[in-house]
Amino acid sequence: MDQSVIVTGAGRGLGFSLVKQHCQRGDRVYAYEVEITDELREYARTNAKLHIYQCDLAQTASVEAAVVDMLAKEVKIDFLYNNAGVFHFSGRCGLAETDIDAGLIMYEVNAAGLLRMCKAAIPKLGDGSIVVNITSESGSIGDCYRDCEYIYGMSKAAANIASMILYNEVKERGTRVICFHPGWLRSPMGGENAAVSPYSVSTDESAANIVGYAINPDTIPEGVFFMEHTGKPLPW
Repeated sequence: MDQSVIVTGAGRGLGFSLVKQHCQRGDRVYAYEVEITDELREYARTNAKLHIYQCDLAQTASVEAAVVDMLAKEVKIDFLYNNAGVFHFSGRCGLAETDIDAGLIMYEVNAAGLLRMCKAAIPKLGDGSIVVNITSESGSIGDCYRDCEYIYGMSKAAANIASMILYNEVKERGTRVICFHPGWLRSPMGGENAAVSPYSVSTDESAANIVGYAINPDTIPEGVFFMEHTGKPLPW
């Protein structure tokens, strides 16, 4: 299709699956990762349209430096996938045991990092651009059932409100913003139990569903901004 695509957290898991989905479509993919993985480098060797960059979303200067090449080459970004995320299993505890200072890196990447990338890319968002923010059902206040994971949930709720505000800013230029819960992924972030659970989902399946909606945004019901990868709407 030869469209332009940004994927953050592209080196493994869901991000790498999103990269593969768009490379298979023939798109130009800008893949950002804080520590570039061997599998991403190897995939780039056989995909001339895949461009990989080191990028730390917790650092504004790193984000700005990483997008320079994209800004110079592209007239418009067709798809921006803010996928990069951090989860600390040590945060799976009650408030008394929560290390707030140590957990703030989750907020820096999951919420502020998403916003840093959107800010860097916003000059290239135009008519028909799709911003896909991979947040989480853990950021839903309406569906909240947790009694732990304070900082992670806060970071995803913050990412959701950032997405809504961004949409309000860019909708008049014809850009759409949608948040996806990718499911309980069979990935390092999903944990050991996800590998054996019938309720988990592979990163390739989740990515295929998400890309399917991104390339066909008219299939997303009007007024839906937060949904599971399967298309089920989620409450804010």
